[in-house]
Amino acid sequence: MVRPDTQELLRIIEEMPNVENAIREISNYPKAKTFPVAIFDFLQERGMTVPELSEASLLSRSFTYQICEGTRAPGRDIVLRLAIVLGLTYDEAQYLLRSAQRGALYPRVRRDAVIIYALSKHMSLTETDEALLSIGEESLL
Repeated sequence: MVRPDTQELLRIIEEMPNVENAIREISNYPKAKTFPVAIFDFLQERGMTVPELSEASLLSRSFTYQICEGTRAPGRDIVLRLAIVLGLTYDEAQYLLRSAQRGALYPRVRRDAVIIYALSKHMSLTETDEALLSIGEESLL
């Protein structure tokens, strides 16, 4: 069963005759992946290991394992660092942020716009950080 987008879920909810039917209907759809499942999927797709991810994202190995295993929750900037290191697309980064229950990238926010640009241009973590600092925004590192 394909996971519907937000607009489809809204349509389903609005068309149901009562709240019980609406909740029952939307609960039949597959749930979003958890952060540990999503990050391991991306690692596997990119042929990367957790120690490689840790080194590239400038995070301690133990912390990286903890967030990948779900014993610690990553903050938004950590998720963004991982997205950049993994070379994720904008949509994939948004998905990873959602799986971590962190705020989405929003193009009207200057800092987010730089990160979106960095993702689209496949900039490195260092290049992204330099771009942020060059316009007076907070570092990711």
